[in-house]
Amino acid sequence: MSEKGKINISQIRGLDQLPYYLNKLGELYIEDNNVVLNYNASGDTSNKGIGAGLTIQDGDALGNDVTFRIGSLNTLSDSDLDLTEYTNGSGYTNLGFVTELNDIVLQNTSTSSMDGVRVIKEKDIIHGGTLSGETSYSGSNRYLKFLVKSSEQSGVIPSVNDLLPGELMLNIADGKLFTLKGSFGSYEVIELGGVSDSSSGTTSTGTTSGTTPNTPTIQNLTWTSPAGTSNEERYPAYGLYDYSHSMFIIRASEIGSGSKLLHGLQIEMAGFTGGYTFANQTIKLAHTSDLEFGDNVKVDLTNINNVTNLTTVKANFDWNIGSSGFQTITFDTNFEYNGSDSLLIIWENRDGNWNSGFGWSECWFDNTYVDSWYKYQDNSYPSGYGTKDLSYRPNFKLNY
Repeated sequence: MSEKGKINISQIRGLDQLPYYLNKLGELYIEDNNVVLNYNASGDTSNKGIGAGLTIQDGDALGNDVTFRIGSLNTLSDSDLDLTEYTNGSGYTNLGFVTELNDIVLQNTSTSSMDGVRVIKEKDIIHGGTLSGETSYSGSNRYLKFLVKSSEQSGVIPSVNDLLPGELMLNIADGKLFTLKGSFGSYEVIELGGVSDSSSGTTSTGTTSGTTPNTPTIQNLTWTSPAGTSNEERYPAYGLYDYSHSMFIIRASEIGSGSKLLHGLQIEMAGFTGGYTFANQTIKLAHTSDLEFGDNVKVDLTNINNVTNLTTVKANFDWNIGSSGFQTITFDTNFEYNGSDSLLIIWENRDGNWNSGFGWSECWFDNTYVDSWYKYQDNSYPSGYGTKDLSYRPNFKLNY
């Protein structure tokens, strides 16, 4: 002990001072490097306990962080330690850390191993625990228990903003697991399907609404097409004529990868007299391999290539346009979009009468692909060839 650490009996002036000097025997004060161990610079030793632990204070009271070194670990015999992590017999390559005081609390109840305070490194394999006494993965020597995001309310589904890429969310009430699929800017929330549960000697397989594990479910999300401000009266139904037939192609490269269960669409309309109604409307959806409309296309879909899964999603409905903006149409029959083909939208206007007060759809001007096709006439529903439109497609939203 240095001369400063010694206490001579002659220094004790009175018996009443003896507890003070006995306390100082258990203290260490290092003057010049701003580190104080279990010692208050004022000399006040009240509420101090000898051997009660280690306290590191900011010695100069200027708010500077205390930096300290954790000593060499290579003398430990813990079998879980990886000896390849040591360098030149001096312990870990990174021997210490810097922290603001009170940031970190480490607790280890074992005096023979480092398990309670082990730091997780970049390439460590984390083992979250096993069931039924199984042997853990042999490549893992670090242990961690964790919980994913969860909800105990039935029907709760996360949104894209609720999750990070690779993160999971578990709906405990419904037994459903969700994650993100896709790439930056086009993520979608999907359910990880097919959960097996075994109990009381029986086995059941849980899926969503009776579908197979690969069948998409409604995620309460919306895809939005490129939007423009061009006004086109003929889309999707032309109020100036008794009947009209229009079709639109949306490419898979626009919608994004991954199958989607479409349960409605929105289309932006403007310029209509309040309460304007188109009677007897029908919407159909299908897949096609075409990226745009080609030549000699007909109302009956002639010369549209590889049309599959043609589905009437909304039939014979009256469409009331109360005000300008996106008009939402909820399907009577959902459509499972496969995520790889183009989506073909077919709109049949069988109103049978023209009415004044009609407006227009707000359209995106493309001039790259022939995204739209139309035919309209009075007295009877059109058939045969129509007109392909290189320039304009309505502003759509797809609900899935």
